[in-house]
Amino acid sequence: MMRAIVLAPQMGGADGISAIARQVVAALTCQVGGALDAVEVWSLYDEQQGPLDGQSFRFRTARGSRARFASYALRARDVDAHTLVVVLHAHLLPVALPLIRRGSRVIPLLLGIEAWTPLRWLERVAFRRAWRVAAISHHTASRFAVANPALADMPVRVCHPGIAPLTALSNGHLPGGYALIVGRMASEERYKGHDDLIECWPRVRERIANARLIVAGGGDDLERLRERASALGVDDVVVFTGPVSNDRLATLYRDAGFFVMPSRDEGFGLVYLEAMSAGKPCIAAKGAAEEIIEHGRTGLIVPAGERESLTGAVATLFTDVPLRARLGSAAAAVVAQRFSASAFAARFYALLDLPPVLTSPKAAIATNEAGSPAGP
Repeated sequence: MMRAIVLAPQMGGADGISAIARQVVAALTCQVGGALDAVEVWSLYDEQQGPLDGQSFRFRTARGSRARFASYALRARDVDAHTLVVVLHAHLLPVALPLIRRGSRVIPLLLGIEAWTPLRWLERVAFRRAWRVAAISHHTASRFAVANPALADMPVRVCHPGIAPLTALSNGHLPGGYALIVGRMASEERYKGHDDLIECWPRVRERIANARLIVAGGGDDLERLRERASALGVDDVVVFTGPVSNDRLATLYRDAGFFVMPSRDEGFGLVYLEAMSAGKPCIAAKGAAEEIIEHGRTGLIVPAGERESLTGAVATLFTDVPLRARLGSAAAAVVAQRFSASAFAARFYALLDLPPVLTSPKAAIATNEAGSPAGP
């Protein structure tokens, strides 16, 4: 029998890495009693002991102590060739070295910008000794190879994530037809495109006088963006919701006309899947989003940073309602076929050489990058 250990920065956060961690753990727990006899999660930053209560795994958190986190590997028992170790951040790779020495099969999963910079020495050592390497997108794999040319010869398999559709509230409708962007507004993560979108909104409004933009999410950059919208004279139609719950987020997706996030540096883009699963077309910048969104079929792709192109795409989806409906319908079908929880699980099992299972991962795969913790 085999066991699996997941090394994660955290699982209970509202960030994309936490969301991927929940997906991975949800898939692995479906194997307990079959190919796996146990699943363990080692978290570096989670504060609470059980972010996915009721699931079949053991959870340990170091509560931010790197020494305590490293001790988990140094003191781990029964680690051998029958142990799978999934590492969900490049900076956690050195912790896996004691496990590698005992014969465990380590699989780094490259998630995004954390893998787009040169690895440090111990990280490179662990990476070289990995059993298998994967990335959540071809874009991320390519960016990793550029940043780490000495490791570019190592094959990287791509395992796209999935999504479980959010459930909207039965009440609380907003007047529909607005554009929606969802994501944390952090001063160190200004690549998501909030600035470009707000800067182009006066020109959007010249074409569609009542064009509204709902900005969902929290973060230390929210007030700066709010002030910028006010300075541009669009604060009456650009609405900042602050952090929202999963229920509220699902309602925002349901009532939106379309989703727009012209991110320059997305490792994958789970929020695109959330919007598409709600039947909404997406506007995104070139990059990883092109592995999710097909231009002219499920959404529109624009060059990153080109505000005129972004303005034109936004205006198009505001004014062409039949196009919006056609793109949204195709988007929902793509998510159901390629990016469901069961589709991700199948890809992940193939990556780990695990057999398929009849039980599909459920709500633990849900995400929320709008600033509120996403529950199971």
